[in-house]
Amino acid sequence: MALNEHNSSINRKQRRAQGKNIKLSQPDRTGPKSRTLFELAEERQAILQHGQSLRRASSKEGYTREGNGDVGEDPIGSFGQAVFFALTLGMLHFTLDVLVHQQYRQEIDWAMIFRRSGMSLPVIFFLVSMLHPLGTSNRISTQMLFFVVSATSGCYLIFAANTQGYYAVMKRAPPLGTLWVWSVIEMKLPYAVTSLLVAIGFLYYGNYNIL
Repeated sequence: MALNEHNSSINRKQRRAQGKNIKLSQPDRTGPKSRTLFELAEERQAILQHGQSLRRASSKEGYTREGNGDVGEDPIGSFGQAVFFALTLGMLHFTLDVLVHQQYRQEIDWAMIFRRSGMSLPVIFFLVSMLHPLGTSNRISTQMLFFVVSATSGCYLIFAANTQGYYAVMKRAPPLGTLWVWSVIEMKLPYAVTSLLVAIGFLYYGNYNIL
């Protein structure tokens, strides 16, 4: 027992001696040495806002921003757009052909309708590939060209539907309707609305019916 008490007293004296050698100092109140979470969040927000402004500026110039941050052209190109428009307008031609047959209560000849729609695809593709790039240029001359095509095809379609026989209407309505819709799509909103007003005015001025 006496030996254990002697050893414990020696250990206490050694710990006191070691404690006296420890230098006391004030805590560091100068702040964090690295960036805080708030600073990282603000930096991230600034980067996102800057990226959005770049995308808005590039979209006004007719470009698209790719995944790596570079600015590139339309990914499908003019040929891809021509194919897309040709297929879409071809389906519209097919739909109008079916609707005209139902309007006049005629038996639908599917083989003939498919053949006419297939024959219209090369023509539509040629027109779109030649005129669609002009429509994206926003030139007044190009917009006026589509305006004339839209007004002419719309008014003639109304005239043919009210004055010609059903067989002539069945042949002319699908291509005229497709040309009318496509020309309206290519125009800017003021020109498109004006062309539709011209067709409506022609309808009422001639006392025609739409059915």
